[in-house]
Amino acid sequence: MGTKSGAYQDVYIKRENEMVSLKNDVTDFCEKYLKPVHPQNWDWSIRDFEDPKNDPTIAEARAIANVVFKDLNDKKQTEVDLSTMNNVDSIKAYLNPQSKHEAFNMEEFAFALKVELEHGKIKDVNVTNNHPFLTAMIALAHMTESLTYYKRLKVMEAEGEIYEIMRKIEQVTTGKDKLYQELIKAEEELKEARSGLAERLEKMDDIPVLEIIGD
Repeated sequence: MGTKSGAYQDVYIKRENEMVSLKNDVTDFCEKYLKPVHPQNWDWSIRDFEDPKNDPTIAEARAIANVVFKDLNDKKQTEVDLSTMNNVDSIKAYLNPQSKHEAFNMEEFAFALKVELEHGKIKDVNVTNNHPFLTAMIALAHMTESLTYYKRLKVMEAEGEIYEIMRKIEQVTTGKDKLYQELIKAEEELKEARSGLAERLEKMDDIPVLEIIGD
């Protein structure tokens, strides 16, 4: 785990009529919203996310999504008004627990949270302090520009891995058998990633088109 605090700054949000410091809220948030669905190792402030077995679960993603969805629909005046988010109607439809594609969306959202935890304590520059809400905000910031962002990210990463393996095969004189095995595995991952993207594109029918495209 990274040990440097980096450039983490405090953020306040109004929730349930009180101003909450997200810097001090990580454990409280996790205990309130995540512990009921993930009783073991529920505190993200101390969880070792470098170990894949500790990746955010779908149940945790669902619990976080429900909090964000409620905040997006809250008509009360808040310091951080999530309703001003670009393409907010599309994001609300994506997070809607009544969506017919909810299970697929939440599996994808869990992966998005895993990716964006790199902005927490995993790296030396800590932006979110592993707060689930701030981690979700980073994920949704990407998704306001493209709701296919994380499926396309998987495709891009698999393509990049294949490219680098092929470069190594061309340059080395020994160990090529192992590299060819890695290439086969990477090609399977690319096939799976492309399939996931195709499924994402098929399951956009209950999400409004983005009103704002690009930066």
